[in-house]
Amino acid sequence: MKDSVMRPWQRLRLRLHRARPLALDFAQAQAQSRAKGMVVVAVAALLLSLALWQSDQAQERVSRLEAELNSLGVKQGAARVRSAPGAATGVELEERIRKANRVIRQLSTPWEDVFGGMESANGKHIALLSMESDPGNAEVRVAAEARNVQKMLEYLERLRQDGRLSPAILQSHQLMIEDPSRPVRFTFTASWTSVKKAPK
Repeated sequence: MKDSVMRPWQRLRLRLHRARPLALDFAQAQAQSRAKGMVVVAVAALLLSLALWQSDQAQERVSRLEAELNSLGVKQGAARVRSAPGAATGVELEERIRKANRVIRQLSTPWEDVFGGMESANGKHIALLSMESDPGNAEVRVAAEARNVQKMLEYLERLRQDGRLSPAILQSHQLMIEDPSRPVRFTFTASWTSVKKAPK
């Protein structure tokens, strides 16, 4: 029979005869998947035992390091006790006393008198630029600018007459040529050791 003359059900039957038979062995497939599963379980068990061993090793190392750290902490604590403020050596104690005295001198600077003397002597032709105190020598170093040399000398004389700062000693002066008004920049030191109140 030719395919064109066959009926549809006959064609289907012919195709089924021509097809290869399927080999369906469910028992063998189950055995293979069981073997694969057992291999996976064995590998997982091996990896788990390796991870547990590494964790145990790490825990032992942490314990050793903590013990070392604790022993160092005790040693450092003992060193801190030895270098506590109450247990200062003679040299350290002398240095602390010197620092404390410096701070006391700085705090005891008679700033009211220093500024008062400078303000009373100041005229409209003087500009104070900076001021540094030296409590150790009980003096102040001042940088200022005057309109000219004559105004600078008059200012220093007024400081001397005020009496709150004395003596006002000129340290340096310079004519500022680049400035069109040609002011005089100068520095001086003045002492407050014998500070007395200005007469009222």
